[in-house]
Amino acid sequence: MPDITEVIDFETNAYTKWLEEQTGVDLEFTLFPANASEARTKLDVMLASGTELPEVLMHFDLPDSVFLKNASSGVFVDLSDYMDKYGYWFKKMLDETINPNMEKLLVSANGKRYFMPYVVEQTGNFWPGKAWINKKWLDVLGLDVPKTTEEFATVLRAFKNGDPNQNGIADEIPLSGSKNGYQQIVHHFLMNSFIYCDQNNYYIVENGKLDVAFNKEEWRNGLRYMSGLFKEGLIDIQCFVQDSNSLKTLALNPDVNILGCFPAQGPDMLLSMPERMAEYVALPPLVGPEGKAYSFYRAPRADSYGIITKYCKNPLAAFRLMDFMLCEESALRARYGVPGVDWEEAKETDKCMFESIGAKPVVRSILPYAGTQNSHWQSMHPVFRSAAVSNGMVWNGDPLDVEYIKASALPLYMNKAPKETVSKLLLTEEEIDEMTPLETSIKNYVKESSVMFIVSEKDLDADWNAYLAVLDKMGLKRFIELSQSGYDRFNNQ
Repeated sequence: MPDITEVIDFETNAYTKWLEEQTGVDLEFTLFPANASEARTKLDVMLASGTELPEVLMHFDLPDSVFLKNASSGVFVDLSDYMDKYGYWFKKMLDETINPNMEKLLVSANGKRYFMPYVVEQTGNFWPGKAWINKKWLDVLGLDVPKTTEEFATVLRAFKNGDPNQNGIADEIPLSGSKNGYQQIVHHFLMNSFIYCDQNNYYIVENGKLDVAFNKEEWRNGLRYMSGLFKEGLIDIQCFVQDSNSLKTLALNPDVNILGCFPAQGPDMLLSMPERMAEYVALPPLVGPEGKAYSFYRAPRADSYGIITKYCKNPLAAFRLMDFMLCEESALRARYGVPGVDWEEAKETDKCMFESIGAKPVVRSILPYAGTQNSHWQSMHPVFRSAAVSNGMVWNGDPLDVEYIKASALPLYMNKAPKETVSKLLLTEEEIDEMTPLETSIKNYVKESSVMFIVSEKDLDADWNAYLAVLDKMGLKRFIELSQSGYDRFNNQ
């Protein structure tokens, strides 16, 4: 597992000691680099060279391609029999999860199950595609939070021309974002007013038939709307080239607030000053000209955080340890620390952070999750944190608590995705080898072309057919065929 600075010492950690007391297993740690990319590189080198691996790998969220590529060597143990015979807490997880696809998420294309999962069923994780608009500016201008794309354009014009920050200078930036920040891509949020924008591969699905959004007329209409905003100076050109740190610097301009609206999972991704954060409210999905107002749905995941290798001397003991990690007490300790010290059970009088979606209070946190501590492993191991536990945080009463802000905004976004969305594609090793270069080239081209259409470096009338022709030449038909194959295989397990 990674040697992260947030954990003082894995050997003396309170969660380690508790696990050892509960299971009788003596734990020893082999630590990889804290940086995820460096840790993965080290693991890939060890796999390629046949170097002996640790008995158990944790916090390596490996894709199916790695399991399939190494299947013939047997370096990763198939856990199917252990799950069926000894998975007590594993089976309770399957009974209690809100995800009907949980079992399917654990299976590779060869039918084997190589990992114990990390599962957190916090509702906010499923609806991350939010945006935030400056309510203080709206009040100054006498405007309401916009509900439609046309109303939004009107608001942005007022932000640009009405001096809402009241400094007498035309320095307002109506709308900005970043090229790589989580949920900070402007055209992803706005496109959902025209066609569903699955931000992974832009998939759309109807009656089991998978397709892509980026060659449809609705996609062109969305680009046309955004191009119009850009021509009026309402979309910041920097949003297509700046990174998340640059956007944060813009949002925290020390002299006066100059940012009207931005997409992001939460305002805390940009705003660390409470008084600045207090200016913003959530912007709901905007209703487009055809009545569409989608919200991006990030399907529940099961990350591969517990993997047993062939070098394990007692794989049954290793499995039962990870199975125990899936119990509720472990989930609470893994997230909050030592009961009675780092957290306590909620009282009847407590208010729940996620009260807006009907959740009930479960746990009152004492130990801050961020920062250095020695109470838990920062959840870098198999976990099942159910919806009740994940959404059951007690609210501290601070209206500027960022988790409360995000939780309160959820009703604006929930259940606004199409009925069918893609949870996972289950591809064979051969299909992955064929799919990977197609996916990379097509996604890069769509990303590049979308920006060029918005900023008028490409013309949506004169150059649209050429754009479609390039996609066809790049192998879009085969990309969709492979995607359909993986989608069918996943659904038909």
